[in-house]
Amino acid sequence: MATSGEKLWGYANLARLWSWTLIAVSGLLLLLSIAIQAATDEGLDLRWWGAALGITGLTGVISYPLFRVWLRKTALPSVRLPQAVRASGPRRLEASPRDWRRWAGFTALILLVGGAAMLVFLIGVLGRGGTAEGVVVGMLAAWGAATLEDVRRIVAAERAEGRRYYAACTRPTGVGNKLVWVPRRTADTPVTPA
Repeated sequence: MATSGEKLWGYANLARLWSWTLIAVSGLLLLLSIAIQAATDEGLDLRWWGAALGITGLTGVISYPLFRVWLRKTALPSVRLPQAVRASGPRRLEASPRDWRRWAGFTALILLVGGAAMLVFLIGVLGRGGTAEGVVVGMLAAWGAATLEDVRRIVAAERAEGRRYYAACTRPTGVGNKLVWVPRRTADTPVTPA
């Protein structure tokens, strides 16, 4: 049954939000890397640019297929689809655009702070020069791309099964607690307050 205040968060949209946030944060971390290097005595030289961009690309190319295989068994959003149950109980409202904006901002902030901490830590351990920067940026971008690819599986499953998948929770952090589905024809009609 529904808990008070529980909303429906489109599952494919949550996965898409996560993916694009990872990709955007990787870009912001590249800008942070550039700023850190620019503030050093060595500054930005061709060697640093080559190392940073080369390692970013190489890490992304290597990590993307590994993430697709490794995460497919345990951590990609589509893995959870068989655990979804048909929505029952009182009708729930879909999360509003304001809810989505708030959640997107919170997700981006957490990923940015965590990613920046990891970046600075690795620069401290491995030193400057573009290697640590490229590894962090490349891995986050590859993770986002692998998850974005998985969104296609969710959308394809929704079409094939005639369903629409939702996380039923107060905030998307509860997505792991309850995944529900509704028939597609019901999902396509607007949900009104009770």
